[in-house]
Amino acid sequence: MAEHQWEIERKYDVSPKQAAKIKLHKVKGFTVGEPAIYDLTAAYFDTDDYALSGANVAVRRRAGGGDDGWHVKYKAGKVRGELHYEPLKTSTRMPAALRKTLVGITLDQPLTPVATINTKRAEYPITAEDGQQHAVLCVDFVCARDERAGVDREWSECEIELSANELSKKQSKAAFSAVEDILFEAGAVASTSPAKIARALGQDEGPAKELAADGKDKDSSKDSAKKDKKSKKSTKEAEKKQASEPVQDAPTSGQDVLAAMCETLTRQLQHWDFAVRIDADDSVHQMRVRSRALRSVLHASRDFIPEQIGADLEERLKTLARALSDARDEEVAAEQLHARLDDEFQGQITTAARQDLFAASEAASADAARAVRRMLDSPEHIQLLTDLRALFQDSTFGEQAAGLSAKKFAKAVMTTALTDVIQKATAKPTVDSETGETEVSELGAELSERLAQADEDPVALAVYFDHLHDARKAIKSVRYVSDALDRANVEPGKKRSKAASYAKEYQDELGSLTDCAVMEHWLARVARSFQRTGKDRYAVGLLHGIEMASLRARLDDAPELIGDLVEDIQRELPSED
Repeated sequence: MAEHQWEIERKYDVSPKQAAKIKLHKVKGFTVGEPAIYDLTAAYFDTDDYALSGANVAVRRRAGGGDDGWHVKYKAGKVRGELHYEPLKTSTRMPAALRKTLVGITLDQPLTPVATINTKRAEYPITAEDGQQHAVLCVDFVCARDERAGVDREWSECEIELSANELSKKQSKAAFSAVEDILFEAGAVASTSPAKIARALGQDEGPAKELAADGKDKDSSKDSAKKDKKSKKSTKEAEKKQASEPVQDAPTSGQDVLAAMCETLTRQLQHWDFAVRIDADDSVHQMRVRSRALRSVLHASRDFIPEQIGADLEERLKTLARALSDARDEEVAAEQLHARLDDEFQGQITTAARQDLFAASEAASADAARAVRRMLDSPEHIQLLTDLRALFQDSTFGEQAAGLSAKKFAKAVMTTALTDVIQKATAKPTVDSETGETEVSELGAELSERLAQADEDPVALAVYFDHLHDARKAIKSVRYVSDALDRANVEPGKKRSKAASYAKEYQDELGSLTDCAVMEHWLARVARSFQRTGKDRYAVGLLHGIEMASLRARLDDAPELIGDLVEDIQRELPSED
């Protein structure tokens, strides 16, 4: 069994001499208890290419404290947390459930030791005046072994970790502030290290001392001795540094840009795969965004990728996004349902009806989540991630763009993405060559049957809805490509960048139409379910009627938005360079 814990903590660098000067009796408004002393040993594991480290995930086997066993430490969005797995009878054997959780990142590569960290910890409980423990202060003296490099490092640090997730922001701020005052007074500074494992492997610029083979310091500690006392501003700066993405060197060729974009998005896709497996907040949405962004980059770069390879990956990414979309649609519907019932219709709908609607939403969300987990566990999904990793690691990938400068390549792919918007926005309906019938999507057909007025052709309305949906997807692709180029430190020219900014603005406006369509479709499905089960359909009918009217109004406004967007893009898009 895995136990989930959220981490809300701050770290500080402090020398042994400074640690001795920490005046615990001066913590204002709190009482500092007697310390619990632990001798902790943690062995950290990763793949040969440090895939876990690259995804902000660490796996360790800890012994010597109150939480012996296997831990997975991670950062997902702004949230830090841990998964704890009870030790098996053979404590050195990694639990199968843990391996399964990580498979989207490791791709079944073996996990081998990367570091061993021994920590002498003094853990002080921080108790408020009401007797409730709000935090713990950990003073750590660390000796670490980089197993692969054969290097030993040692340092000392402090951590303040909140003890209760239910603390208010005011209580949390008070606990951090009170303890920080005495730490800064002793000379501590906010740490920029994301985790002990990063410092053990020499991946940050912290004050760790690297030891020679005889155990003596290789470097003097003069730099540490020169540190001045820092204000609380250093804490904010450190948190900002930890939260920011590493700055990449600007690529020099089009091939470099393409590889960089695909690598970044693939690694992010793998990271959010892990987050979905542990049910982290917003993870389904973020994984779907990365799958769509990667597909958009491949599609916009199609002139520089072998057609068969690009088309195959695009189709497989589309299948992934579709599976994630079903779960995301349930999340969107749930968010809108709560907003409607807790705001607009509060008091108009009975308690029983509210409970029935929320129960229907929870059941549908659970079904969609199970479908996503089945998809993530499939061999096809792991093969997709494996193929994507192999893509940007292949030195021949994107070689058609090797002769272009980074900026010329960026201009080319952005032009393709913007041209796709114009084509989708002005496209004519597709007609089946055999039947002569106009092709429409299943969702478009369902919506049109409910929305079409008496004198209106449902097929024409379905075609119109599909047209808007396709145009919006092309607009979103521009946004994804623009963001990917930005992360690769390449600018596609002022005019194209301005055209892309227009696409972002219109995409946000058209997003409300899609959300409205999702909610209308969800309410129609629930209405049918309530009819079969004999539940009260008044609340569903009330919500559905208002949603249909809102969707209809948005559909009527959309042509003007699309027309304005096409005009704006055509005005900015250069005919040639």
